[in-house]
Amino acid sequence: MARSAPATRPERVLLVHAHPDDETLASGGTIATLVELGAEVTVLTATRGERGEMLTPELAPLFGDGPRVAAHRESEIAGALAALGSPRHLWLGGPGARPTDLPVRRYTDSGMQWGPDGRAMAAEDSPADSLTAADLGEVVDDVRAAIRSTGADAVVSYADDGGYGHPDHVRVHHAARYAARAEEIPFSMIVDADGGAADLVVDVLPVRPRLRAALEQYRSQLTVDPIDTAEPEQLSYVMPHGARIVAPAREGFRHDAAPTVVPATAQTFDEMTVGGRVGAIVVALVVGVLVGGLGTITHQQTIGTFPIGLVITTLLVAALLVGTRMLFRSRTLVAAEAVAILVTSQVLAAVGGTSSPLILANAAGYTWTYGPAIIAMIVLAWPTLPPRPAPPLGSVRASESTDHSA
Repeated sequence: MARSAPATRPERVLLVHAHPDDETLASGGTIATLVELGAEVTVLTATRGERGEMLTPELAPLFGDGPRVAAHRESEIAGALAALGSPRHLWLGGPGARPTDLPVRRYTDSGMQWGPDGRAMAAEDSPADSLTAADLGEVVDDVRAAIRSTGADAVVSYADDGGYGHPDHVRVHHAARYAARAEEIPFSMIVDADGGAADLVVDVLPVRPRLRAALEQYRSQLTVDPIDTAEPEQLSYVMPHGARIVAPAREGFRHDAAPTVVPATAQTFDEMTVGGRVGAIVVALVVGVLVGGLGTITHQQTIGTFPIGLVITTLLVAALLVGTRMLFRSRTLVAAEAVAILVTSQVLAAVGGTSSPLILANAAGYTWTYGPAIIAMIVLAWPTLPPRPAPPLGSVRASESTDHSA
């Protein structure tokens, strides 16, 4: 049975989260582990959770007062990050997470409501300055600014559903993912370590005391259960909606696959529309006339005794006909070019007459007269090769995957 992958140690890691407490709930064990390993960790928080619930009676009066809630949650995240080992902290839109040519801005909590399926959904009254109301491009640029200011080697955030559907989480996922791709650095998503989708699993039991201390800072959002002397390593807490959550012993991450880029392929003659085929034939005739005229005029040119004109024009004819056959897989276009070359050379020879002949009765003249026809017959006689089948999408990725199950 394969062992879990050990926690890796990227030099600099940027974790992007939506609200204070998300960094601890979703990735606190990994943050503490990375800090202990000596990595340079930065937590980027998008909003101050202004619309979060206030769980304890003494904090309940703050509910609905955005500025006061924000101030309180700023103090909570400061304490939590200190407990996790004091990673660097940035606010999205603030210094270090905003393009330097733009004034700083403050994204606010979009709020949420529980849908009939038990998952979070966007609140109907999200404020105008909320994260989800902001232009996604602006949010992406702010995350990119954070990547650059921290020199991050990797970005971590939620999976595409935001974990449980919160609109701010979903927005953060898209912004972080697009920003990482734009900066050409790896992006990893937080997933269930035991759900079979994780590429990397981090054992967070060794840092369980740090995680407990961090969770205890968020008294407005959750209540940490006392230590069970029978199971001292177990850590659980109660959320505002009453659900009791058992903190996992492992945290999982799935690496984002680079977008599949399908190389553009030239359209073959048979794949063209009727209008496209007519246009292609006209172009082939025009190109053939140009090549035929050029060859007829220059094939007698020499450098000393070397027939430079004949060599160049013959190679040009061969390249044109062979290239057309291979690129467009069409005998029709090759025939059109060949006919245009031959007719043009004969017309020009007739126009020149005997007083100023363009095609002489010598080796170069005979070669130019019959050479293009011979090349055309060879190219036209080639069998049509079947197209090379493309490998199934994802086959390369599948071959590179590694089993990280316990």
